[in-house]
Amino acid sequence: MQEDPTQARLDAQDVSVAVLDGCDGFILSHETSVGKKPIEAAVMLAKAISEAEQIFDHEQAFQEARNCTKDEGSKAHSTDVLASTATQIALDNNVDLMVCLTKTGSVARNLVRQKPEQIVLACSEFSHVVRQVNCSRGVLGYKIPCYL
Repeated sequence: MQEDPTQARLDAQDVSVAVLDGCDGFILSHETSVGKKPIEAAVMLAKAISEAEQIFDHEQAFQEARNCTKDEGSKAHSTDVLASTATQIALDNNVDLMVCLTKTGSVARNLVRQKPEQIVLACSEFSHVVRQVNCSRGVLGYKIPCYL
């Protein structure tokens, strides 16, 4: 059976829209479990994600995230203000990597909610936190030793 090129374009468009909307991850189920070309399906998904990320406007997404925080009420949570300020500093100074220390992962998740272009390196002494933050788009968890 031949593949339908229109369907392939629609699938790629769906992936692009999801990336531009801020999706954290994708799951291939049918294509990789019972499909005839599981590797090709994964490669095509990776290509579609990569191309969509190249056109993602991080600055506009940051401004929209900042406006949403302001609209939620006059009392913004301190971690939201910290994340917004850190993201603005990173944008203004062309920073390559944002690093945060976290016990629960909430600081890293608040940072990536601001849609920075930079990767957020979330350092934690807890393995379960590192695993959890690695599921968030734009976060790279790193286990650090506990000295206390």
